[in-house]
Amino acid sequence: MKLSGSDRLSGGNIDDTIVSSGSTKIEGDFSCDGFRSSGSLRGEGNLIVRGDVKSTGSFRIVGALHGDGNAKFSGSTTIGEEIDIKGALENSGSLRVGNKVDALQGMKFSGSTKIDGSLNSEGTIEIDGSTTVKDSIKANSVFIGTQTYFGVKKRSKHPYKVFGNIFASNDVEIINTFVQGDVRGRNVKIGKRTEVSGKVYYIDNIEVDPKATLVYEPIQITED
Repeated sequence: MKLSGSDRLSGGNIDDTIVSSGSTKIEGDFSCDGFRSSGSLRGEGNLIVRGDVKSTGSFRIVGALHGDGNAKFSGSTTIGEEIDIKGALENSGSLRVGNKVDALQGMKFSGSTKIDGSLNSEGTIEIDGSTTVKDSIKANSVFIGTQTYFGVKKRSKHPYKVFGNIFASNDVEIINTFVQGDVRGRNVKIGKRTEVSGKVYYIDNIEVDPKATLVYEPIQITED
C-alpha cells in the first residue's frame, strides 16, 4: 500500500506493507506486514509490524514499536514507549526512545541516541555517535566508541554515557565512556578517557588504559 500525499489511517490491521513518502498520521494502534517511510510519520498509538521497519525521514510514535523483522532508522526517530524487535536494530540518525529497547539479533548506533530505559540483545551491541542510556546494557558482546575514536583529535568528554550496568556474555570494549554502574564480561577492555564508578568484573582477560579511571580494582571471577 503506497501513500504519497497527506494521509490519515485509523487504527486497525492491514495485511500489506505500508510505503509512505508523504505525510502520514496513524490514529490508534496499527499493525501491518512491513513499514517503509521516507516522509513524515506520526503514530498516536502502538505500531506492530510483522516484517521490517525502515525510515529515512521523520518517524514519531507515541506508543511502542514491535517488529518481527529488522528496524533501520536514518532520519529523526522518536518512540514514546519501548522498542521490541526480533531482528536487528540500526540507527544512523537521531533516535529517542522513552523506555527499553530489545533487539534479539543485535544493535548498531552511529547517530545521536538517547534511551530512557535499558538495551537488551542476544547479539552484539555496537555504539558510536553521541549516546546516553539511562539504564543497563545487556548483550552477548558490547562495543562502545571503538569505531570512531581512533584518528579523531578533538572529542567531547564522555560522549557515551551509561547510567546502569554493562553486562556481556563475551567481550566488552569501551572507550571515552562514563559508566555509573558495574562492567562485567569474559574479556574486558577499558579504553582511554573511560570512567567506571562501579566495579569491573572479568572472567578471562582484562586490559585497562592508563588514561582510564576506575574507582575499584578489577575483579576476576569464575564463570557462573
